[in-house]
Amino acid sequence: MRKLNLLLAVIFLAISHCSIAASELTFGTHTLKRSLASESKITYHLGSREKPTNNLLLILQGSDCRSALSINSIKSAFPKVRPDADVLLIEKWELSPDINACPQAYIDNDSPSQRVSDAKQVLKHLRYQSVYVLGGSEGAVIAVMLRKALPGITATIAFNGGGNSFQNDIEHNIEASTPPEVTGAVLEEFRGFADKIRESDKAFAVDSSQHGYKWWKEMLTLEQTKVIESGKTPLLIIQSGQDNSVDPEQTHAMVESLDASGNVDYQFFEQLDHGLRHDSSNDINNSALTAMREWFQKH
Repeated sequence: MRKLNLLLAVIFLAISHCSIAASELTFGTHTLKRSLASESKITYHLGSREKPTNNLLLILQGSDCRSALSINSIKSAFPKVRPDADVLLIEKWELSPDINACPQAYIDNDSPSQRVSDAKQVLKHLRYQSVYVLGGSEGAVIAVMLRKALPGITATIAFNGGGNSFQNDIEHNIEASTPPEVTGAVLEEFRGFADKIRESDKAFAVDSSQHGYKWWKEMLTLEQTKVIESGKTPLLIIQSGQDNSVDPEQTHAMVESLDASGNVDYQFFEQLDHGLRHDSSNDINNSALTAMREWFQKH
């Protein structure tokens, strides 16, 4: 699986660079015992504004194995989309700013449903009056799942989270990033891996792109259309046209198939990439940030 690991490493990574100045946030780190696994703890970081607020912005990172607090865009750019809100970052299983190597416990336990469970517990503990959620890449998938699981969320933005099928998005990435002479072989290898995961009723050892069996099983069996249709609170889906990590056409198709009464808006940025950047820029595009801020202001 070594070749597959290298190719998939670019999929669903969090954005890590941005030139926008840091906002007036002071982050404090806290822990909670997990309700479903009391021997482990949830670590979260709460960024407080200079003035007290009843609004909270939860920012959900992508699928990379590093601390949310180490991602520059999460601390500097994305808080600007709801400048009147405190900011919440929730670490994935056993991650923290002082961990460099990816822990085995993370590979064994991290999954979309686990992230949703942790987020629900932290949000219920904090009890803010209004809760806004922003997620990109894998974080977008977690955002729509959380919207379904926690009806009290005020509004959600999910960007570049892909279409209905995660497998289709990975195949799009393989086709976009591998030399033509090996694309067929890599696709065949991945499809065999995906079939083995889906068909297994019992967990087995997996460590592909720093994800274990639980993560792959859930991602490969998830039908994102059904998740989105099950949520009722306002949702904005954003897709970039130059996204090589997920398939923009599949996102279009998913949005078109949604129930018209589902309280979902859609915005498309033709020139931006998976990280909401333009061309080779390291900066998150201001037009995308402005669109997010303006949409949140309506809710």
